[in-house]
Amino acid sequence: MIAALKQLYERHSNDLAKLKKTYEQHAEECAQVAELTVDPGRREVYLNLAREWTEAAAALRARTQ
Repeated sequence: MIAALKQLYERHSNDLAKLKKTYEQHAEECAQVAELTVDPGRREVYLNLAREWTEAAAALRARTQ
């Protein structure tokens, strides 16, 4: 779901550490919204987005080490 945004971010960013932080912030925001969401279907969508952003941040972490 986040592939297009990741592609855009990575195309326009030279600072992988800053990009990783952006991905982590997206993950945190999605998790927070999931907590506030009453609808179980939407909550699941936000939790999946949080997981995808977390995985994207982990992948960048692996590339920078």
